[in-house]
Amino acid sequence: MLLIRFLLLGIALLFSIAVQAGRPEYFEGRLDNGLVYHIFNVPSAGRQLVLRLQVNVGAADEEDSEEGIAHITEHMVFQSSATFPQGLSSHLSADGWQMGRHFNAQTGYRYTRYLLIPPRGRRQLDEALAVYRQILSPQNFSERDWAQERQVIFAEWRQQQTLQDRLNRQYDALLHQGARSARYAPIGRLAAIERAKADTANRFHHKWYGSNNAVLVVIGDLNLKKTAATIEEALGRLNPVVLPQRNLAEYEPKLSAGEHTGYVKDKDNADSKLALVYRFDNALSQSNGVQGHYHRLLDNFAAYMLHQRIQASGEAVSLKAGNIGSRTGSLSLHTDFVPGDDEAGLKRLKNLVATLKQQPVTAEETAAYRKTLYNHLLAVSDLPDDLIATVKLAEESVLADKPAPTKEVRAAERSQLYRIDAAAVNKRISEWLAAADSLVIIQVPEDLPEKLPTNHLTEQSVMPKGQNPSKKTMPVLVEHDVKKPKTVQSAMQAFAFPIHNGTGTVVSENYDNENKVAYLNLNNGDQIVLLQKDVARGQVYFKAVSDTGYLQAGDAAWQAQLAGKVVSVSAPEGASDADFQRWQRQHGIEYRYHLTHDSQITDARVAQAELASLLQLYRQQQTAPTAKHWRDAVERAAVRLPIYLRSVPGKQELELELLRYGKPESRAQSSNDIRALTEQDFIKQWRQLVSKPVRYYIVSNMPSEKIKPLLVQYLADIPRQNIGNSYRNLLEGTTLRRAAINDTHSTDINAWSWQPFYDWTPDTSEQIPLLVNLANARLKEALRRRSQSTYSVKFTAMPKQSYNRVESNLFFSTAPEKASEAWEQAQQILQHLPENITKAEADNLQRLFIEQEAKRQKDPEVWLERLAASHKHYGDARYLSRLPQLHRTIIQTRLRQTAKLLWSSQNARVLLVDPANP
Repeated sequence: MLLIRFLLLGIALLFSIAVQAGRPEYFEGRLDNGLVYHIFNVPSAGRQLVLRLQVNVGAADEEDSEEGIAHITEHMVFQSSATFPQGLSSHLSADGWQMGRHFNAQTGYRYTRYLLIPPRGRRQLDEALAVYRQILSPQNFSERDWAQERQVIFAEWRQQQTLQDRLNRQYDALLHQGARSARYAPIGRLAAIERAKADTANRFHHKWYGSNNAVLVVIGDLNLKKTAATIEEALGRLNPVVLPQRNLAEYEPKLSAGEHTGYVKDKDNADSKLALVYRFDNALSQSNGVQGHYHRLLDNFAAYMLHQRIQASGEAVSLKAGNIGSRTGSLSLHTDFVPGDDEAGLKRLKNLVATLKQQPVTAEETAAYRKTLYNHLLAVSDLPDDLIATVKLAEESVLADKPAPTKEVRAAERSQLYRIDAAAVNKRISEWLAAADSLVIIQVPEDLPEKLPTNHLTEQSVMPKGQNPSKKTMPVLVEHDVKKPKTVQSAMQAFAFPIHNGTGTVVSENYDNENKVAYLNLNNGDQIVLLQKDVARGQVYFKAVSDTGYLQAGDAAWQAQLAGKVVSVSAPEGASDADFQRWQRQHGIEYRYHLTHDSQITDARVAQAELASLLQLYRQQQTAPTAKHWRDAVERAAVRLPIYLRSVPGKQELELELLRYGKPESRAQSSNDIRALTEQDFIKQWRQLVSKPVRYYIVSNMPSEKIKPLLVQYLADIPRQNIGNSYRNLLEGTTLRRAAINDTHSTDINAWSWQPFYDWTPDTSEQIPLLVNLANARLKEALRRRSQSTYSVKFTAMPKQSYNRVESNLFFSTAPEKASEAWEQAQQILQHLPENITKAEADNLQRLFIEQEAKRQKDPEVWLERLAASHKHYGDARYLSRLPQLHRTIIQTRLRQTAKLLWSSQNARVLLVDPANP
């Protein structure tokens, strides 16, 4: 999937604005002690209040003896002090604040950010500012507190030792080579955490935590003048500090002429990925004022045009553009490749770059995109009356040292649009693609040989300070004798689905007038459920559900899984990948297919006028499947199998299968078995997968009678046959297994339970997610704050209405010596949760439901999910008719009853994954 980060602040923050009563307002101020504050009045926020305090110091500011100390300081400010002897964190928890939900913090390379969402909203503005006053006040951290909090940071460090984290760390070290941010992750390395002292955190806090190094953001339905006065009263007496001088060159990646190659490897990695990265000076694009507006706009134009051309090429390549320093930018092309064929992958990227250089941007394209941006900037000329959008806006503007996008700033941005013409865009693209510093990053399985030469980056000649590598050997985009890239229209002439004159019929139908739901039964056994809802706004939301999954293939289930991945994304016969992708974009089709052991779900969205195109695509996959690139998929799977089976995630998955089902899933016996597959095997498995009748759920604001003819035409004669379902039976009883296979210094606790339940109601379905939130808060409070032994705690409860049961899972990591004790404590919390729910907590959950439900009511995809859930269980839409009264069922007595479904001690099965070498 293509990822592109537009560099223009104003455009990066595009969002739809709900029209509300009142008018959003903004005010910026600075206290005499240097603290800068920003107040956003969001009339629609109601009682909700969001605050951010950013201290402009992070891991990149640490000296050699301070590794990890910025993050440690972030933790220690919540510990005991003269003002809060029991600890700031404990004080907040006792007052009803939940860690993670109501108060949290994050440390990056450039800043440390403290996030507050007071549980009682704007009434607690004073309390929230008191928290920030404590954080910015002089500290005297104790070694006793640090000895306890160290265990939490150990747990957090362990959580970050996943395969993806390890790969990302290697990638970032190559991308940022030479900068302070390339040294280590913000949390620091384990040895540094082990030797850290509270006194070092004290000195770090005294050095950086001053009012003149902090930025405050307050967002809610606020009176600007009164809020400013409250901020002055609460924080005005804080003291500034004499800030250390930074050597800014140490914060930038060291660019050097030439192409450099770096490899990213890990013992558990089975994927082969490649990135071609161009790095360059982009200080002008990160500046403020008119100059910054212009260059960010120009970057936006250039990135968008490259994005369009890459899409038109049909290559499976993603584009990323962004900042990797305060004055350094990067443009990167990313792709996957068949294991062992990195040379071909790099050649493909370089050929694409050569093609991009031969496709200059035209004046017509520039004018069309300028009009689009102008309309967007005009549409968002006012601040949003939306709390979440405003929080994002603040984080990406004022907390990123950019001006808030007020009406005046938007006007200044729009004024620069007409300075940008095709020549300027082509020049910017040329500067990027001709950057003297280029980097090839290759991610491969550890045991595969390196085929490309690797240049040790630190041995390259670093360019003199201030020199811009992008000004060397700049190509000129060819502007003559160049064929214009194939347009969407010309591509469509090469590929189109035939019109299908269906022969199927509707055998029965009825209509639920109260909920505006139509039910159709087709002659092939498929069912259609249509909901007419205004929130669809001209779009059709489509879901196809089949109650058969890859287990239907028996011993060949692994083949069915592979077939599902390949066939579901294959272009139709006679169409190239590029043509097929262009066709989907032309018709605006969003299309996703998901295969599990017992189901298949196709989710799609399209404009009403293009519904026929969506149905053509779905029908083609059901009746005329193809398996293009099956050989590549086979080779990837063959390479992956042995790596996965010997990896920690692979071993853990096998242990969980034995724990829950008593036997492992079907897998290929060897890589040779996978390589023996043929294209016919893929097609055979797919045809078996899609043979069972399907239920279709559709949400649209069109009357059902206007949609029915198309649905019948394309769906009613898809061949189906009734076959039984295959699924895995969960084991009964309690058990605890231990496996010494972990490669970190922790023990992972993975606990599952299930219990039968038949009396499903809409009330139960909505109460379970609320109670899961409460259970997570209780578990985090006990396992992280009181026990000081865990960091990652995640509890889920999943209603499985098809099987009339509830399945629950608890996962967390802890120190090996505390694993058994922590598990017993967690189990006690879950067992006693029902009786411990207080009236205040029930009232809070009811308010939370009302707030969330107001947003869900506007989301067509939520209505689609509810329609499917109601019809699946009840055979009708009664779920929908119960929604207006559901909040009345969220009361203490009902919640206590439903909470009993969250955990079953009778069927609790626990896996403790211990370190391989304790």
